[in-house]
Amino acid sequence: MKLFKYLIISALSFSTLNANASDNESSGLLVSVGYGKYAFDNTIDLLEEEDLILGLGYQINDHWSIELDYTKLDAQSYSLVDTEVEFGSIFGEYRFDKKGDNSWYLRMGLGSYESVPATMDDSALKLGFGYDIALNNKASFVLGTDAHFIDEMSDMNVVGYLGFKYLFGGSSASRSQSPKKAPPVPSKHKDSDNDGISDMQDKCPTTPAGVKVDASGCELDSDKDGVKDSQDQCANTPAGAKVDDKGCRKMLTENVSITLNVKFANNSDVIGDEYANEIGRVASFMRSYPDTSVVIEGHTDSRGAATYNQQLSQKRADAVRQFLISRFDIDASRVKSIGMGEAKPVATNDTAEGRAANRRVQAEIKTTVTKAQ
Repeated sequence: MKLFKYLIISALSFSTLNANASDNESSGLLVSVGYGKYAFDNTIDLLEEEDLILGLGYQINDHWSIELDYTKLDAQSYSLVDTEVEFGSIFGEYRFDKKGDNSWYLRMGLGSYESVPATMDDSALKLGFGYDIALNNKASFVLGTDAHFIDEMSDMNVVGYLGFKYLFGGSSASRSQSPKKAPPVPSKHKDSDNDGISDMQDKCPTTPAGVKVDASGCELDSDKDGVKDSQDQCANTPAGAKVDDKGCRKMLTENVSITLNVKFANNSDVIGDEYANEIGRVASFMRSYPDTSVVIEGHTDSRGAATYNQQLSQKRADAVRQFLISRFDIDASRVKSIGMGEAKPVATNDTAEGRAANRRVQAEIKTTVTKAQ
């Protein structure tokens, strides 16, 4: 039919318009589908009827659009004669709020009725209003009413409708979301933290006032221990040392000890030259740990009288004690000697080797120290 051809041509025109559209986020091709109820003027011999309304248009900007719609009704006259009615229109629509917001709208345009058998074949002025409920910038529900003023018949038909619109093009983001602002570009010479390094080069732009910084604008860590100078309470810690959050070395508690073992000839309390270094190690240990003291024990083998052996073991212990004091300058109050006689053998007295092992002076020094890691 002529009306259907007219709508096809208009649709192609809208498609061409959309293809040449600008990048405006609210412009693009509009497609709509709705359900309308038509109430015909009393002078028109047709009962009320309802059916789908199809629409096609172009959203020009946030407020204006040009659209056309089309419906085909299988109506009945009051005399119950089946009548096929087609109505198409082209109109402009103005919305009071921007696309993507809920808004009232007004529409005005021209339309045309055709029916078989011929009851109407005339043009009409179309006026209407409605409300657009936005889902986002693309999709919305519409609810409205149009009045069709038929030109020659001086009749007015009214249609109420509920529909859905979709915009191809534009942005689907909600307008409630503010566009992301580009971060400000720092000035070439601006120095926000006043550390002498411009913002363009400053890798640490919020250093506290007054601290010393390196060429990158970051606070100095002079001893490279991971704690900035302004917070470092123990400057110049050795490289690689473990430190706490104040830059001071972490301390470790440990147990340390040293053992002294000097052998003697049979029936002798003379210290052999080979044991000077052995006694010297003990002296060095005691100087390193000045809170330590030592008890030196003298021992004998089982040959001879027990009373004599007791006296001999005491002489041996005293000899080593005096060696520490006179040769290595260890304070006498820190060294004690005691004779154990033959009471504590470390080997059998039945062999020469065992008896040699038992003729001895021995001592062990233990202490707990705290040292840096």
